[in-house]
Amino acid sequence: MMHADLCIKDMRRAIYQSLLSPEMENSWTICDPVHGKVTYPAYVQQIVDTPQFQRLRNLKQLGTSSKVFPSGTHTRFEHCLGVCHSAEKLLKILEQNSGVHINHIHRKCVILAGLLHDVGHGPFSHMWEDFVHNGSDKLWTHEQSSCDMARQLFKENGIKLSEEAYEHYYAEQLIYALITGNQEALKTLLTGDTMYLSEIVHNKHYKIDVDKWDYLLRDLFYLGNAVQIGTQFVRLFDHARVVRDDSDITHIGYRASDYHDIVALFEARTKLHIECYQHPTILGLEKLMIDALTLAEESGFRLRGTRISEAHLSPDVYLYLDDTIVSLIECSGDSSELMGAQQLLARIRLRQLYTRIHTSTDGPCDIEDLNKRFGSEEFFQVRKRIPYASQMAPRDVPLYELINSEARLIDGSNVVGEVMNALGEQGFFEQYIVYCKSMDPKVINSAREYLSRQGTNQSVQ
Repeated sequence: MMHADLCIKDMRRAIYQSLLSPEMENSWTICDPVHGKVTYPAYVQQIVDTPQFQRLRNLKQLGTSSKVFPSGTHTRFEHCLGVCHSAEKLLKILEQNSGVHINHIHRKCVILAGLLHDVGHGPFSHMWEDFVHNGSDKLWTHEQSSCDMARQLFKENGIKLSEEAYEHYYAEQLIYALITGNQEALKTLLTGDTMYLSEIVHNKHYKIDVDKWDYLLRDLFYLGNAVQIGTQFVRLFDHARVVRDDSDITHIGYRASDYHDIVALFEARTKLHIECYQHPTILGLEKLMIDALTLAEESGFRLRGTRISEAHLSPDVYLYLDDTIVSLIECSGDSSELMGAQQLLARIRLRQLYTRIHTSTDGPCDIEDLNKRFGSEEFFQVRKRIPYASQMAPRDVPLYELINSEARLIDGSNVVGEVMNALGEQGFFEQYIVYCKSMDPKVINSAREYLSRQGTNQSVQ
């Protein structure tokens, strides 16, 4: 088996080395449903056509949300291509608006960071992070695995980011820092003149980046009329410029009159979290999925000999971990050990989900008392806490005005204050939702009646 794996890796390496030949075309064009006809540099296709990137075809962008929103079946694959395109587009806008020159290696690194930023995502969107955190690895992030998978991608497929060994090494390190937003690493890899590049893919300063911009537009496109949210933020980057702070460090600055578009970006995020990402049915479904995966792992299910909650520790195993993990568990023979997990997964297929029995905006319910009263562990509670745009939108983002055709940074407090004061919601949207695992109508109805009598805000009928 080891010899066969080595042969496959050698074959892959030979294929991708051949793609580096001078005869290769200089661009690659696809049609994207959100961005239209898109042309990429040829080196993007070299990476897209690797096993590590192709894995993203089997990862739904919205995880389990398609169980509630049937059209939400788009994938991390197309989102990553969209972020890659948006990153290249923003680079060109910054060059045009600011007159800066971006050298070829920095351009390539930003574009590839956009392409690879989610290559380490687990199945079922961010639910997988909750599953892993419930296990032995409390600190894992998908950005960490994106770097691990990108590192394997470059190595196993013989892809060179530069013919110069030092420049290749530098490019790899910069791509990883751009994906994670690691500020300490970025300060050593970029100068004050080029630090603005760190705000394109993963912007830790102001949380405005092409990743957020693409996934919001893409999710809204596929959700269609299911969620009514404006997309006025679509032109947010059109007037972006490179600006300098008091320490002579560069940032991406935005036209003062466009601040309302920045807020609109975060308003769209809030509404999608409330109406889609954290829809009560989806939250209950994710808990059911985590219970099934946990039970399968405890019952001995392994992926290539590895616990699935630890698959991210080995890129060779993680390569085979995607949304099809559910089918693998369901089809794992007649093992009686996996029967419990298979029964839980069957509930998902039959939409026999955990039942929402109560919602409160006044505070949490006493779940321990509820379980004790009914003599079971059938009840659990989920806290839904989502920041409104007034809480999330950056107030210190660099804003400029054009004075005699020259962009000058301004004190944006008045602009920010005016837009913020016009917002209706402040702080956080918060709910506590109680679910029942049992499908017994008597248990469900009795628990609903009991909670309703406790004087909490509202009961779900």
